[in-house]
Amino acid sequence: MATVGYVNYLGTHTPWNRYCLDAAILAVAMCVLWGFKKHRLSDARQNLVLTAIAFAIVSGLLCAVLFDALFTGDWRTWLHGGEKRFGLTFAGALLGFSAGAALHARLSGLGAGFALSFLLPPLALAQAIGRIGCFLGGCCYGTTCDFGVSYPQGSYPYSLIGAAKVFPVQLVESGCLFVLFILSLFAPFRFRSAVYMLGVGLIRFTLEFFRGDVRGTMFGVTALSPQQILSMLCFAIGITMLIKSARLVVLGERTSGVKGCSIG
Repeated sequence: MATVGYVNYLGTHTPWNRYCLDAAILAVAMCVLWGFKKHRLSDARQNLVLTAIAFAIVSGLLCAVLFDALFTGDWRTWLHGGEKRFGLTFAGALLGFSAGAALHARLSGLGAGFALSFLLPPLALAQAIGRIGCFLGGCCYGTTCDFGVSYPQGSYPYSLIGAAKVFPVQLVESGCLFVLFILSLFAPFRFRSAVYMLGVGLIRFTLEFFRGDVRGTMFGVTALSPQQILSMLCFAIGITMLIKSARLVVLGERTSGVKGCSIG
């Protein structure tokens, strides 16, 4: 099976991953609008959510660039007058987005817990769609194997491994992320951010073993890829969120019980 990386439409020559990016943005926007209606947010709280999103996008992009520069060593190119290289990494974007959203929500009074449970699950849907674009575009390809897919001449994988077949790791990750999105919707609202962080950390850590592109190094560690190290951080953050949310539930039940006794 050979993939086709471009769509010719009305005289354009547009990569598939660009269409998938547009679809991912649209999906997140629809989820946000649906959340406004479901949670019956006032206009003021809707504005706080939208401002938190804008703030989180900026912080996410900054962290994506900084983490990628740390992985690849591209930060060294920023220190001289030659070509300056910049890239993006997903884990950096996720951590920056989450930190930015939580910080803004806490300072604005929206509430960090509410903001993260509201905003993180739609990211799973966006990632799932985006990974389909990665598969069609040829980036983030898998390890070589006897089955799988091959990329055509002129594609990024072909320039490195030729017509060898590779494991379709992008599609596997996409499927896992669609499942994670559904699971997060069925989870109690206050636990949704924890479910997302736990799920995305576990999925990415596992599937990194099946990636065939250059993974880079971090802190001199070669046994694990940088994304696996950051996935462990995401998983740890998810555990912390889960414990905190569980404690709040227990505290709320105890408080409710005390009030019930006093009234009775």
